[in-house]
Amino acid sequence: MKILIVEDNQNLLSQILRHFRREGYVCEQANTYQEGYKKLNNYDYDCVLINLGLPGQDGLRLVQMMREEDAQTGLILLSSNNLARERIQGLDEGADDFLLIPFDVGELHARVKAVMRRKTGNYSKVLAFGGLVVKLDERIVLADGALLNLTKKEFEILVFLARNKNRVVTKESIAEHLWGDYMEDAISFDFIYAHIKNLRKKLAAHGFSEYLKTVYGVGYKFEMG
Repeated sequence: MKILIVEDNQNLLSQILRHFRREGYVCEQANTYQEGYKKLNNYDYDCVLINLGLPGQDGLRLVQMMREEDAQTGLILLSSNNLARERIQGLDEGADDFLLIPFDVGELHARVKAVMRRKTGNYSKVLAFGGLVVKLDERIVLADGALLNLTKKEFEILVFLARNKNRVVTKESIAEHLWGDYMEDAISFDFIYAHIKNLRKKLAAHGFSEYLKTVYGVGYKFEMG
């Protein structure tokens, strides 16, 4: 799943990014109304989180612009202002939910999942791709019923790619997902290549190597027809 977070508070933004990347989401960020406007005009997202108190422009203007073009993307508003009229106006403009700052990031994640259930009809804890089954709660992967012996990083990469099925995921996004704020300490992407190589070998042993594609010079894709 791909989400956009439009938030100018860097501490809050870092908490949200860290949590959702750890859970397998592709995350993009914008710190101002102008940045959010550009990203929403140029890219597609499954869910968007918008702080109403953005510098440079009222976040509600971004909501209005977004809903004029797109009625399907999930939209959750964030605000430190506990005014009923602001909540009502945001929901009237087309937001799916509203969350008051400060909040627990776990609650935000639950609300994102609830919004996506309403939008798509389900948000399963089991990812199934033919004979390949990923059980998220148990953190196991079954290939035609056989248990794959994956390392923690291999499992996280597989879930990250599978949740973004048929999307190209860059090496940088994978590194951020696995190592978060420490990604910049890495001097190369050799660790990504090694984990992907081992993951592909384990999938190939059960006839599922074709799911994991390399997009040369960019990254990887979990692809199904």
